[in-house]
Amino acid sequence: MKNQTIIRFEIFLLASLFLSMQSVFAQGGKMMPKDGSTIQISKYSFDETVDILKGAIEEQNLKVIKEIDVQKMLRMAGKEVKGIKQLLYFNPNYGRRIYETNNKAGIQIPLKFIVMEKPDGKVVVRYFMPVETV
Repeated sequence: MKNQTIIRFEIFLLASLFLSMQSVFAQGGKMMPKDGSTIQISKYSFDETVDILKGAIEEQNLKVIKEIDVQKMLRMAGKEVKGIKQLLYFNPNYGRRIYETNNKAGIQIPLKFIVMEKPDGKVVVRYFMPVETV
């Protein structure tokens, strides 16, 4: 019963976050790759999309734990790409509740978005819904 409560809580939390971000995504711009992730096309520039996502995360009482500049890391390895950033986010209090209820769900913490600028200039946001992988 506790596991179901945590999963429902995660669904509610993420649904609230994604509903608050719907104005970011282009209409009809949602893709569902075979790996279970979701890809949505942003109607904003790369930097604007990252900033909007960070704001939406914080509005939901979550914290951006880490912002990883993947573009910079790939450049250090000799690979030039357009913008790529990962945003790792969560709320430590929710993490504690999840670990106490079902520590196997800890593999999903923190949650993550990846924002990528494609060669054609389109910006996409990719993420997994944690309930689908727990």
